[in-house]
Amino acid sequence: MKSFEIMAYKTFEPLAQKYNLQFKGLNQDEFFLIGNGFALWIFVDPRDVRSDVWYVTLDHNGNILTFTLMYLMKERLDQEDSKIFGSPTTFEERISANMRVDSAWLMNKCKDILSGDKNWLEGYPDQGDYSRHVANFLAPYFRAQGYEVNLRNQ
Repeated sequence: MKSFEIMAYKTFEPLAQKYNLQFKGLNQDEFFLIGNGFALWIFVDPRDVRSDVWYVTLDHNGNILTFTLMYLMKERLDQEDSKIFGSPTTFEERISANMRVDSAWLMNKCKDILSGDKNWLEGYPDQGDYSRHVANFLAPYFRAQGYEVNLRNQ
């Protein structure tokens, strides 16, 4: 495992264990926690010196869509979650701090998402985007779970 993969694995391992999610690495800075019909896409964004977590699910046509959790974070994140960030100074410390905050607020405030409940998506401001590389990576996992998956532009 590469350094960010190890960092992500260790940081999100409690979520994976509690909610029976599979941790899978796509490359050196993109990782997934895969649940039944959904995944959390964890990625490092070196341009903005941060990491982020997006939600991935299937629509009614079997298209794999990605959703930013930014709007949900604004709604559910509080000062206690933000305190976890601390005062990182290096690139790696900032990435680690972002991952710790994401893991904590997901664990403490997003039981619905982690349990596979998709009701929070109703009326959600992000309508979802298609990402070919995410869809190609996750399609075999979703198919193995019995879902019909439609890959676009193959």
